[in-house]
Amino acid sequence: MKIINYSDNNNYKIIEKGKLNYIALGFFDGIHLGHQTILKLCVDEAQKVNAVSTAILFEPHPDKVIHGLKKYYLLTPLEERIKKIENLNVQQIIVINFNNKFQKITAENFIVNILLKKFNMGAVFVGYNYHFGFKKRGNTELIKKYGYDYNYKTYIINKKTINGFYNISSTIIKKLLKEGDIESANKLLGYHYEIIGKVVHGDKRGSTALSFPTANLEINDEKLLPKNGVYVAFATFGDKKYRSLVNIGFRPTIKQKNKNISVEVFIFDFCDEIYNDILSINLLKRIRSEKCLASLNDLASQIEKDKIKAELYFKNICSK
Repeated sequence: MKIINYSDNNNYKIIEKGKLNYIALGFFDGIHLGHQTILKLCVDEAQKVNAVSTAILFEPHPDKVIHGLKKYYLLTPLEERIKKIENLNVQQIIVINFNNKFQKITAENFIVNILLKKFNMGAVFVGYNYHFGFKKRGNTELIKKYGYDYNYKTYIINKKTINGFYNISSTIIKKLLKEGDIESANKLLGYHYEIIGKVVHGDKRGSTALSFPTANLEINDEKLLPKNGVYVAFATFGDKKYRSLVNIGFRPTIKQKNKNISVEVFIFDFCDEIYNDILSINLLKRIRSEKCLASLNDLASQIEKDKIKAELYFKNICSK
């Protein structure tokens, strides 16, 4: 897959000679079932006419620039988004640097001067409620009107039921995650919510005092973490998947000086040295909130109970 970084200083056309770009537009945070529908249609239609299937991404999130936010939490930071889009067989991703200058481009100029003149767009794919351009004045009606005027195809994905769900959005998924309803969020995503991080050194209490060695993950600071608690999960290292427990929160029993939220993974039947390696975890079910226990022995007993619950959960899903 080809990845192109575009800024308002680019003076060149982004195009393979003689090729049209079939373009899917959206921020695509989460690459949920609705996004997947748009991107898969883009790929299918591009293949029919030998066009280049292309997803346009904005970085950073437009709301972060428009509203001057210091931090904007995402379901899928840019690297994750690119990986998931690549897995849908999209041929090309154009990452547009969304800055103060770019946000002032009108919707009409975005279509004519960028999508058509710069990117040689032959077709565009958007959701039914897509808005774009200065002050978000552009919408699907404008896209369709300019499609007639400038002879490009328009594909508007209407609001419809996908896998039994009528309303799917990144906003709803974020709300579910903040509530700890990981199972409902996963249904809207179409996959198990993923957290990726580098394994870093912790305080080593897991392997010494608790006899439950854990991997501490360093997470992208824009990554949205779900509600604090203990989750059943799969952990993937290399090409192997392991049953796991994940604790997300402040570890109240340990009374740590660092008040940042931590992500700790206890991988069942695993003892390899993986410091500085990348670990991926997929959250399946939230089984409890964090507890402040009286002692480390009580914490070890609680983890053993959590493991029994997790093993029962894995047994149930494997028997289905």
